[in-house]
Amino acid sequence: MCTHTHTLSKVLLTICITACGRSSTVKKVDSTSGLRVVGGINALEGEWPWQVSLHFSGYLYCGASVLSSDWLISAAHCFSRDRLSDPRQWSAHLGMLYQGSARHVAEIQRIVVHEYYNRLTFDYDIALLQLRSPWPPSLSFLIQPVCLPATSQTLTHAHRCWVTGWGYRSEEGERQNHGYTEFEVSVLDQSECKRRYGPVSPRMLCAGVPSGQRDACRGDSGGPLSCWAPGSEGRWFLTGIVSWGAGCGRPNLPGVYTRVNKFTTWIQNHILDAALVPFSQSTLTTNIQCKKIDMCLVDPNVALDLAESHTPNKPSLLKIA
Repeated sequence: MCTHTHTLSKVLLTICITACGRSSTVKKVDSTSGLRVVGGINALEGEWPWQVSLHFSGYLYCGASVLSSDWLISAAHCFSRDRLSDPRQWSAHLGMLYQGSARHVAEIQRIVVHEYYNRLTFDYDIALLQLRSPWPPSLSFLIQPVCLPATSQTLTHAHRCWVTGWGYRSEEGERQNHGYTEFEVSVLDQSECKRRYGPVSPRMLCAGVPSGQRDACRGDSGGPLSCWAPGSEGRWFLTGIVSWGAGCGRPNLPGVYTRVNKFTTWIQNHILDAALVPFSQSTLTTNIQCKKIDMCLVDPNVALDLAESHTPNKPSLLKIA
């Protein structure tokens, strides 16, 4: 399905939209077999079909989310330093429950780091990854894109938000061995987020629980904070991207996430042929073929540093480009 013709950055486009944000659980997993992330439970196969495991030189390094058949979204800090910015060293594992059980492993063709990414403050901590070839449609029951939020998205108490990933189960470095995990968190008011961490950027949000027992940890960076709300027709939206925090699972120190709705237009500007408009029933039409459009992408030109568990230098948070 495609939307109406849409003007974006003075370019006339026809933007396609496919089914997004739909869970497709097909298999139940024993929830007693192990915990996930920090304070989570084991996910079911197909429950979060946009969840991706990113491997660098063959090892789990970060998470990502599926945006379309050939694009993923992750955190900029995952691609720090020159060697980490080489797409040839990365692979994306899709349709996977346990490490090593991916239904599809894709090579990365291009990494697009936000041009304003700040390695000291983690502001603009967002990146896009183009796959060398699309994942096969025959796996659509296990691989689906997540929906992008509207730029005007406002979170309310009616929203339910979950974090997923294969990262460490504790700050001490206990690895996850039983599939990826999920846990529900609450999104904090921005004023409360600032009270905990200082002058955080408006492009960040905080989420967690007061006890600190539910939190992302090392290895979860770049993965999704997925939110659902009544009226969204059962669709999940990518509200946040795992970015940074003070340790893992500490009381009163929530995780900090990239606020995705601040980048919806930026994402669309870089992926002109993807199914990435914010979902709205009024925008859907049928029987229209979409033509792929060649795109000019930003070359990453930053020196990045993976520091997921470190608190940024607070004063420099004020230096917003």
